[in-house]
Amino acid sequence: MPVVCFRAEVAALRNGRTTQGRTVADGSITRTLRVLTAVCEEGPQTLKTLSEKTGLSSPTLLRTLRLMADEGFVTQQPDRTWRATMLVWRLGHAVNSTIGVASVARGYTERITHEVDESSVFAVYENDQVTYSARSEPAKPVRAHIRPARSYKLPTTVTGQAVLAFLPADRVDAAIDGYLASDEPGFASEDELRARIAEARERGYACGGSVRWPDVWAVAAPVFGPQGEPVGALGVSMPTANLPDDPDTTIAAVVRAASDMTAELGGRVRVF
Repeated sequence: MPVVCFRAEVAALRNGRTTQGRTVADGSITRTLRVLTAVCEEGPQTLKTLSEKTGLSSPTLLRTLRLMADEGFVTQQPDRTWRATMLVWRLGHAVNSTIGVASVARGYTERITHEVDESSVFAVYENDQVTYSARSEPAKPVRAHIRPARSYKLPTTVTGQAVLAFLPADRVDAAIDGYLASDEPGFASEDELRARIAEARERGYACGGSVRWPDVWAVAAPVFGPQGEPVGALGVSMPTANLPDDPDTTIAAVVRAASDMTAELGGRVRVF
């Protein structure tokens, strides 16, 4: 495409139409958000890899990336890979700071880590996923390292299982169906997964070895909002080498913190 025509097309895209007058705002916005999500979740990637992940042709993808670069959201590195910029990081932190649940959670993760001397996290529940929005880590070399702002399907993390155990049956079924249809790591069978969820529901918390990260043990308890549904979960993760013979102290610290946070949010537990 000649430079003049390309610039005209870019201007048209920004105005929500093509040079032929067709409305394209919805499509271009959808493509842009799809690309931004892929770049943010997976780190620096080549054009070919991004094309495979987004389902966009290389010319369309490159045009989208260049528009995003013009606005400061992505940049191309010397090795030709594309990555998100610190603008995206700042926006993410700004969003996180305005979410009441996430800002409240930080005090509880700090409390848990102080009590048990292990890594703790709050995972906020949204769109059938949990996202790590607050974390605290102890000052010791051998600990679980938790990456903030990562999202996971509910069955694949202990925090997600704690949430899943207290959702209505139809949403539990939908989450399990989505998980089984994916290539996510985890349980050997649906029966094994459902047994883990039933156990968490009976106990009031989920615990056990991680199905995603080998050699990690975790415990998590749900936090409830005013409507009686989980808004997320507080949890502790540790290397299995750090697991005490009797983990009851760790479990109790997590359950107490989740109960206190629920109370602070004006939450209540609703039985489905």
